[in-house]
Amino acid sequence: MNFIDSIFEPLPLKGADSLNIKQFNFLTDLERKYDYKPATCYYCGKPLPFKRFYQQLEHPKKFCSKKCKNSYSLETYNIEEHKKKFSSRTEKIIYTYLTLQYPELYITYNIKDIFPPYEIDFCLETKFGPLYIEYNGSLHYTRKPKNSSKKNIQKHQLNDMIKKIELCKNRKHNLIRLWSEIGLYSNPKLFNDALEEIKETIDLILKNNLTIPTCIDIIVDKYGGLHRLVEYYREQ
Repeated sequence: MNFIDSIFEPLPLKGADSLNIKQFNFLTDLERKYDYKPATCYYCGKPLPFKRFYQQLEHPKKFCSKKCKNSYSLETYNIEEHKKKFSSRTEKIIYTYLTLQYPELYITYNIKDIFPPYEIDFCLETKFGPLYIEYNGSLHYTRKPKNSSKKNIQKHQLNDMIKKIELCKNRKHNLIRLWSEIGLYSNPKLFNDALEEIKETIDLILKNNLTIPTCIDIIVDKYGGLHRLVEYYREQ
């Protein structure tokens, strides 16, 4: 067994049973801790309810209401017209999880200046270099999802391949890709399992100072099973 294989052992399958949990474990813990020291409105200083805090998690300035936000903008002329927004609720959950698990790391999202014109979902700046993470939903699969054209799917798949080759083979960085053929946001139990696998993979990379450029795919199949595939790029 080589070094890579010894680190990334095959994942045991995790079935889709008991998917009746209606909340994410780490958000439940966060809310419990949040109640002891809530954030405050940047304009009026009023404590923010957890729901409003989470809605603005990625923004350094948080407001308790639209009135406060608009008042602040009018007084400072600091109206942000081009905010980076998450393309899905799933990506926001992933970003939230990463920032809570790795508060010591600088984490960015929706990055467009690494490999233009392609966008990278997440980047963790580690002492070993950048670690990239991509989320690929149903639009990246061969089977045609509802309201999606075959051409659109092929475009996504081609982009996925181009980004993997550029980041791993050419730039010699590590890449983690979470694939899901089914909706993760509507399956919190399964989503929790997938997030834990991402964390386990990141921890293994950081602990072992993985220097061989590697692409690790964490795959959620249509039955709710979890699989891990590892592809590494050695010097020829």
